[in-house]
Amino acid sequence: MRSNPERTAWIILSSAFATFWLIIISMIGFVYWVVFLDTEPFTTELTSVRGIVLIGNSTSPLSTSVTDGGTTDIRAGFSVSTDNTSQAILAFIGDSSLTMYGNTTIVLHETEKPHFSISSSPTQIIVEVKKGRVRATSALGRDGLVFDVVTPQTTVQLSQGSFSIEVSGTETQITTRLGQAKVIGNGIITTIEQNNRVIVNEHGQPSLPLPSAQNLLGDDNLSHNFTNSWEIYEIDFSENVTTSVQTIQFQNRTVLDLLSWGQNNIHTEAGATKKVNKDVRDFRSLRLFAEVSLVNQSLPGGGQLGSEFPIMVHIAYKDADGNDRDWFHGFYYITPPETYILYDQPDNSSERIARYLWYPYESENLLSTLGPAKPVFIKSIHLYASGWIYHSMITNISLLAEE
Repeated sequence: MRSNPERTAWIILSSAFATFWLIIISMIGFVYWVVFLDTEPFTTELTSVRGIVLIGNSTSPLSTSVTDGGTTDIRAGFSVSTDNTSQAILAFIGDSSLTMYGNTTIVLHETEKPHFSISSSPTQIIVEVKKGRVRATSALGRDGLVFDVVTPQTTVQLSQGSFSIEVSGTETQITTRLGQAKVIGNGIITTIEQNNRVIVNEHGQPSLPLPSAQNLLGDDNLSHNFTNSWEIYEIDFSENVTTSVQTIQFQNRTVLDLLSWGQNNIHTEAGATKKVNKDVRDFRSLRLFAEVSLVNQSLPGGGQLGSEFPIMVHIAYKDADGNDRDWFHGFYYITPPETYILYDQPDNSSERIARYLWYPYESENLLSTLGPAKPVFIKSIHLYASGWIYHSMITNISLLAEE
């Protein structure tokens, strides 16, 4: 069979032409990928707002630290931890950020940006919150920034806005102050609109959207496992006076009943204390709500020094400088003599209410009325009666913090 030189030449020419175009297309594709799709890692600026912040490196068994006001750069793979005396801010490119509050640990899993500014690929930030509370601020929508926060229970996809994510025990709580977030848990995608929150349980099951305000005292409202979460105390200075602190059913509600009886003119105190241990520096509003009823009172007003009331609410907290501070509010129905003290200050006040009636009390916003002395960390709350002979009740107690 004789060869066909002309045919062979055409095959060689066609192959060369195809190879040429394949190279051109590959080069165009490579250039497109580099210009429009390629990403590169970026560093993140970490600043200690207060206290000592620990930094861990996945490639090194040793940890480093940043102290008050100090700044350093970290990259993907680093972990950051705060204790109850420290706070940190991670500043990403493009004005996005992550604020870490006390007793919080995070791992920075991914920080990638487009190689060229004309790229249509979004910047990517993935942060894992192992425990504690963070405030995430996303400066762009999902087209420009894929900002995801991962917790042991769920993945939170952030849009442009500001969000609070708290990992506490076996659940994650997500609150939107501004913008919209999607929560992915147990195969379910839940959208959280602005000023709402969602709680994801240990099985990854998200709750229905809830109002953004949350009760820092929990939802037991004195009725469930009261003695497990509240510590009862009684101070008696004489065998002639007996005090009692207990929860009872009264008028179809569960109330905390505070009672003393016996000889008059002898000081006693009886109440219950609950540890709160909540950081509130990132909330906009903090208000105390309660329903109180006064049944009996032998010592007028709050006593000579304005410190002994048939019902007193006391919140122990720390201010921004780490100082221990207190907030008091008392209730009475017997008007005291003019020589008795009744304080009327933002951190120590009282009011006269009608006897026997249930009085719904709502405090002012403690984050604004207390000025520079406002709380940043709530330590505990005390509900107590103090004075001579008294009988009082309190129910529906809540300390509502609003994002």
